[in-house]
Amino acid sequence: MTDEEYHQNMQRFRRRHWLHFGVQGGLLGGAALAGHHQPVALAAIDSRLATWPVLLALLVAVPLVSIVLYAVCQSIKPNLRRPYAENMRIYQSRLVVRNSLLGLLGLPLLAVYILTHHAGALVAYGALLLLLSRQTVPSAKTYQRWLLS
Repeated sequence: MTDEEYHQNMQRFRRRHWLHFGVQGGLLGGAALAGHHQPVALAAIDSRLATWPVLLALLVAVPLVSIVLYAVCQSIKPNLRRPYAENMRIYQSRLVVRNSLLGLLGLPLLAVYILTHHAGALVAYGALLLLLSRQTVPSAKTYQRWLLS
């Protein structure tokens, strides 16, 4: 692999990283906005009580999904005997799994938005995703550290 190919792959990883967080944030935020609109005929108390089964299901499902994603992420290991292209694909897979797991951290903020209808929760969710995406941007250094682990 030439240096040019390596740097192109790193740029591709970065683009996909930002795209992943954007799409995941958009989907989860859109779901929260869609869940925000309750029928007008329901009383405020009834509508809040109606969301409790969904929140309880999320409280059970999110840790289970997180554990599965974490186990999958930990099982994705490099091998220096593999061709470089295969290690690059494996690293990209690891990034997708890790980003998906990190994106689940914002679910409590979305639940707060659904219950309270305060726009501050959505702003905090967007800020959290932006912070997470900036802190975990793939680089040549992180790829090399992963490759040598």
